[in-house]
Amino acid sequence: MAEDAEVAEVTELSGEPTGELTGVYRYDVVADSWWWSDEVFTLHGLTPGQVTPTSKLLREHQHRDDREHARALLEGCLADGEPYSCYHRIVAADGRVRRVVVVGDGQSDTDGRLIGVRGFFVDVTDAVNRQVREVADEAIAAARDSQEDVDLARGIVMGVYGVDAEAALAILRRHSQHTNTRLRDIAASLVAAAPAPPGSLRTELRRRLERAFYA
Repeated sequence: MAEDAEVAEVTELSGEPTGELTGVYRYDVVADSWWWSDEVFTLHGLTPGQVTPTSKLLREHQHRDDREHARALLEGCLADGEPYSCYHRIVAADGRVRRVVVVGDGQSDTDGRLIGVRGFFVDVTDAVNRQVREVADEAIAAARDSQEDVDLARGIVMGVYGVDAEAALAILRRHSQHTNTRLRDIAASLVAAAPAPPGSLRTELRRRLERAFYA
């Protein structure tokens, strides 16, 4: 069947399997009609063959913040036939948001007239979510480390200047504002300056801390 040939032809363009859901499509410019593989219907939260795919249906399922960008890229391909790629979000029929990369290129007849666009969808939702989680985990870990430094620095200031925890934090914040330095950076400098050789004087620790304040 023509659809089977189209699937084979476009799948070859997609290269090696990625492990993500991948579907292929074809747009017939002359007939203004779309053909979707079963996977593209699934990406849109639809049963294969449940509806007739159209340009309107495609836009309706695109996230509203991504529609203009996706439309401009597709229209560019329709104008010159050059390959295009687009990352956007699909709002599926069940309300779930899928993140996809769409790739396509123009097809011309023997006279050089553009008669269609073919390409494929790749669902990258899981990959994007993994990246978001990794970035969030790194940010949380960095914040935790930063807070530990602030707590240690506050304890050092309390011991050296004989003030309570609230006053120690106020001193750190004042130095942060005065020197236009992030609190966590000042705290890290104090923590790094605190260790001293055995038998060193308390006044030497204070001098090291004061140098660290203005490093």
